[in-house]
Amino acid sequence: MDFLHYLRTGGQIVSILGIIISVKSQHRKRILLEIETAIAPGRDMLLGISKFVGEINRWDVHHNAGSWSLHGDNSGPSHIEPLDPKMPVDGVITRIYDTHSLSRAKALVEKGIPVVDILGDHSDSSIPLVHTDDAGIAQLALKHLREQGFTNFGFCGIENTRWSDLRGDHFKNATAKLGCKTSTFYVPKLHFSKSDIYKNLTLSWLRSLPLPIGIFVSCDHIAPILIETAKQIGITIPENIAFVGVNNDSVSCNICNPTLSSIDASHYEIGYRAARLLNQLLEGKAPKDDPIFIPPTKLVVRGSSSELAINDPAVALAARFINRNAGSLIGVDDVVKNVSLSKRELQRRFRQFTGRSIHATIVETRISIAKRLLGNPEYTIDYVAQLSGFSSRQHFAKTFKAATGFTPGAFRKNHSLR
Repeated sequence: MDFLHYLRTGGQIVSILGIIISVKSQHRKRILLEIETAIAPGRDMLLGISKFVGEINRWDVHHNAGSWSLHGDNSGPSHIEPLDPKMPVDGVITRIYDTHSLSRAKALVEKGIPVVDILGDHSDSSIPLVHTDDAGIAQLALKHLREQGFTNFGFCGIENTRWSDLRGDHFKNATAKLGCKTSTFYVPKLHFSKSDIYKNLTLSWLRSLPLPIGIFVSCDHIAPILIETAKQIGITIPENIAFVGVNNDSVSCNICNPTLSSIDASHYEIGYRAARLLNQLLEGKAPKDDPIFIPPTKLVVRGSSSELAINDPAVALAARFINRNAGSLIGVDDVVKNVSLSKRELQRRFRQFTGRSIHATIVETRISIAKRLLGNPEYTIDYVAQLSGFSSRQHFAKTFKAATGFTPGAFRKNHSLR
């Protein structure tokens, strides 16, 4: 399906639909974008590019969406239409995915046409590149899983796919520094689209894992079968197995039950920076940094990793109660009533297994809820305070600033949704 986005340029509208609506000016540049838009990363990159185009107001854009594989194989745009020779292209933003596309990019550069590679899946350094920070992504996934209490870790990626391999390597190196081993599973490309075979392979791997375990998944769209298979064999999510994906694709994340926690890999910023880099090349300036790796924006916590990995059943029950009820006006006594232990014993064991008090955990959970809700500009501060379980706006503001260093309003301004 075509992705429709409008760029406002000098009061006129340029449509990115694989066609050009020309705006006459002898100083304007004709730019070719070869960006797949069937999945969220491509659409986000296109939005980032469009923001830059609107700022400089000097480009006419031709968009060829093509079709990159969703499954990580080395396929790029499925069709690259020849451009009208009467309207030669001035610059290109594309994804270099194999030797053919690399040769094509180099041929364009030899003709004096600058090319920027966006998310290229190759190791050649001759074409300027803007890419995800796979080391940063892996570190963020590990940090979150450790905070949830996991000491066993796993990685699920796609076989013989460079970006997936890099994420897995960074994750395994990071866990090794902690003295932990990582159980790995790479989905064979041949079987990726065959759900029965994929599910059987996944089943064997999941059954072999030590529990509880936190799993880092190289991209969101391979997570749903992992989650469904884990539930099928009776592994509770997220108490005994947690999953964290990459891309924060709303469709892939929300189709899962429980919903998938995922890392926003900053594709919007990648698109913007790629466009800015191309503009520098068009102006004859050498890139200051090459390659450019854009750090991940954030990790959006959802149901697949939202509870602590705890071996003590009573403490796990208490943590689950807090996670599910922190948005209400609960206190320590409410948590104790839900568990068959004395208050003193529960508090002792809770701190032993989690490293913090019951009260501190309630507050941390409420702050996490508030951060998420503040991303919605339609919610007032009072409403966010109410939904987050705070008794008043004043109590909320004081507690939130103590925890984050920001007032709720300042946090919303600095972390607003695009």
